[in-house]
Amino acid sequence: MRILRSLFVVFFIILTFTLFCSGNLYAAMAPDASGSVYTDYFDHITLFSEGRITRFTQMPIRVYISPVLKESPYLPEIRHAMQTWHTASDGDIHFEETETPQNANIRVSWGHNALYKGFQDMRLGSAQLTRLHDTKQTVVESLTETAASPPFTVEIILMLEGDGTIGELSQEEMRTVCLHEFGHAIGLWGHSPHPGDISYPTATAQHPSARDITTLRKLYNTPTNTPQHETAVKVLKSEIEQRPHADKQKQLRSHYLLGTVYLDKGDTDTAITSFLTCGQLDAKFRPAVEKLIQAYHETGKIPEAIALLEKQVTQTPSPADYNKLGIFYYEKEEPEKAIQAFEKALHIAPYHKAARRNLHQLLRAKAFRALAAKDFETATTTFERVIRMDPLDAPTYQLMGNGYAHAGQFETAIGYYQKAVDINPVDALTKQYLAKCYNNYGVALRNRGEWDAAIDAYRNALRLMPTLSIARTNLGDVFTRKASAHNEAGELDAAVNAYLELKELYPNEIHIRNLLGELYLKKGDYAEALSAFQHVYDSTPAADHALHNLIAAYHHYARSLSETGVYTTAIQLLEKALRLAPIDVNLRLSLANAYQGVGDYERATVELSRVLSQEPENARAKEEQINLRIRRGNAFMEQRNYAAAIAEFETIPEPKRTLEIDNTLGYLYLVTREYQKAFAGFQTVLQKDPINMPAFRNLLSLESQLIRHRFNRTKANLLTEVRCVFAVTLIRRKQTDAAVEKYQLALKSRSEEMDPLLIETGKQLASWFQQYGDTENRETILRWVEERRGR
Repeated sequence: MRILRSLFVVFFIILTFTLFCSGNLYAAMAPDASGSVYTDYFDHITLFSEGRITRFTQMPIRVYISPVLKESPYLPEIRHAMQTWHTASDGDIHFEETETPQNANIRVSWGHNALYKGFQDMRLGSAQLTRLHDTKQTVVESLTETAASPPFTVEIILMLEGDGTIGELSQEEMRTVCLHEFGHAIGLWGHSPHPGDISYPTATAQHPSARDITTLRKLYNTPTNTPQHETAVKVLKSEIEQRPHADKQKQLRSHYLLGTVYLDKGDTDTAITSFLTCGQLDAKFRPAVEKLIQAYHETGKIPEAIALLEKQVTQTPSPADYNKLGIFYYEKEEPEKAIQAFEKALHIAPYHKAARRNLHQLLRAKAFRALAAKDFETATTTFERVIRMDPLDAPTYQLMGNGYAHAGQFETAIGYYQKAVDINPVDALTKQYLAKCYNNYGVALRNRGEWDAAIDAYRNALRLMPTLSIARTNLGDVFTRKASAHNEAGELDAAVNAYLELKELYPNEIHIRNLLGELYLKKGDYAEALSAFQHVYDSTPAADHALHNLIAAYHHYARSLSETGVYTTAIQLLEKALRLAPIDVNLRLSLANAYQGVGDYERATVELSRVLSQEPENARAKEEQINLRIRRGNAFMEQRNYAAAIAEFETIPEPKRTLEIDNTLGYLYLVTREYQKAFAGFQTVLQKDPINMPAFRNLLSLESQLIRHRFNRTKANLLTEVRCVFAVTLIRRKQTDAAVEKYQLALKSRSEEMDPLLIETGKQLASWFQQYGDTENRETILRWVEERRGR
């Protein structure tokens, strides 16, 4: 099959491999017909590989052939080249085709010529070796390869054309170029000076010569780290010296290759000289410019490297050059210019991986600097740019969370951590960061008094990281603070709820139950208080406060029941408390009161006697004795046992008697017809409290009964006394007409014994009328007094 000369076919063979120590090729030298031994061109095989042995060390060599090529007439010659080199090596070099380009050592495909025009390997093709350490594309590199054997790529470009003006490329020419370029690929990185060899620059051979095979076998018997720089330099300098008037392209080629060897050898200054010579020969020769940039970079001449790159991207913008320029600016510590360079690279090629990664890293670094300076607006804006580049970049969200957390912006940090977890739910480290951030956020909320929000934060921390003990401690602390705050504000129900939640967190903590008991006491929930203090006492019976609080709970509970009339239960509680504290007089006083409530006055008396025997001057006990007598007296009254009732009330010392007691005694004497004693009681009350209605009514009843017995002198005199008391009481109640009327009735008494009382009463009434300007009544009263006095 034939291919027209005018059709330029370009395909790439990309090899990526790492050198390993492995088996070597061995072969005897092939003699010619006369018995002479062929020589090799071993000194020339590193001219294109920077003076370094570069070959495969693992077999098979995997080869990917693109589907387009598999449908082309070029496929048989590719496979013929692989088979020929396999045979020439006695099977030590062998190839294996693969359908997966990512797994291939050699990739063969169509494409455009990527090398400098006119600088081909041979007239039908060319090859360019690129080592990865020469193509740093990111601002942070992973150094996993050894210095002796870095990975490298090889790009072989075949320009298939006939050697005439217009014609067809012959099958022989295709075979020659495939054999030639595959020879480079397996390690013959130089040209043979012998025309009959397949590695000759303008080879026409159809198979490797004996010299090709000998050179190949010597190559594979030579360790990959064997120094070849001096040999390569010697050959290249010899070419330059022997052909001082060669055409510009050949001079350019020799000086360029010499510079690459010097650069790889570490003689950077001499390499720079060679590349500058290339620039003098052809200022637009891109490979030399790129190597010069590399040399400047390696020697720390970053400004010179940047200047060359700036010039290059101005002339021919490319994403790779802008990416490299960004790296140089980064190394020069000019991050903003680096960012601009990476952005320009992505403007040309939006999916340029290295530029995207570099821009991503520098924007993150810029955001972190802004956070450190507390420039949150810049930080947020920059982080948003980072996320727009990769919305599913969980590590960036995590780092953003770290940055905001470090700056104390915990709420913002939590949002970023949560996004990272949403994207990668199994990321344990991010969950730990998020848990710790929630804990720190909780501390901030607690310090602001936002108790519930702080509690939620701590609980979220523990949900994410149950072993985070500091969060558990802080959760307990905020419950305690919340309860104390509610307690101080009088919000007792809220305080109790806080302590109940705290008890759930620390179910065995006695202190919490004690605090709960105190709150229950304060809010009057005595049953719950008793339950809490009972638990404390059962757990720590030797603690003084435990017994004290338990007794207090019993006492408060019993008193509250007594106040609502539930005396039986109150008595039971007080008896239990007294078994714990038998000498507690307050408990006995309350028990006496409860016994009174159920009408068991005998037991009440016993309990009061016990108190007074223990503390004779106990005022409350004495007061309870009075209360007991009142209750007993009232009980006798309900039974109509008035004599017994009078006996109970009369035992109450007069200084301790209330108006109610005096009135009650007066009433009892009234119903038992001891009118004089009844009058004394009512008089005592009304003198102290003129408006006391019970005493006033009782006095009216006494008056009514005495009227019926007015013919009895003693009772008649008592009736006069009653009416005098009425007159004074009514005047003090400002019932003047009634007072005058009662006094007038009193004056009807014919007993001289009553004169002093009647005169004195009249004077009191006249004085009162004078005080309030009632002249008429005053004069009337005074006339009556004079009339009584003059009788």
